[in-house]
Amino acid sequence: MNSGQTMLSLLAMVLLGTTVLTVNRNSLNNGTILRQTELGIYSVSLATSYIQRAKQMAFDEKTTGGLAISLPMAKPTAGTLSATMGPESGARYFTPPGGTMETYETTNYDNTYDDFDDYNNFVKDTSVDGVDKFRVTARVCYASQVPPFSDTTGATWLKRIVVKVNNSIKRSVYTKEVSTGTDTITFSYIKSFYF
Repeated sequence: MNSGQTMLSLLAMVLLGTTVLTVNRNSLNNGTILRQTELGIYSVSLATSYIQRAKQMAFDEKTTGGLAISLPMAKPTAGTLSATMGPESGARYFTPPGGTMETYETTNYDNTYDDFDDYNNFVKDTSVDGVDKFRVTARVCYASQVPPFSDTTGATWLKRIVVKVNNSIKRSVYTKEVSTGTDTITFSYIKSFYF
């Protein structure tokens, strides 16, 4: 074998090595993107399900048995105050200690909620087998009746729920963890009281 053939063989090996490394890198990137997409779909589903639950409930504790507010009423001052929004006594409510993801889960602990603002300061850790752990948090507040419908502390005919779903994303190469991040999606919904 002369020096020209040796150089061509060496160049072919370098080209093959570069191609193999590029294919492996692209495969790992595609795997990460697929994983992030899967986690995103589960997060969106969880947030949507909690918003659907909340929007089926009564606007306020005082309207759970029907229209209990005397009319005509110029302002919704008879409703729940912003500072007291959340589950009433007797509603099962759970906050994980230390605010970190926990391995246990309470099933149907929000089934005693009966009005929209019971979801204020709501926290629940949910595990999806073979996927990941998700933390669902919700906040409820009154919303201004004028666009852009910003948060307000005074009682109005509108309440906003903001649901956030967090999950951790771990990126690894072979068995070594490269980085960890948190992916958060936020959904909101405004419920109005009408009669």
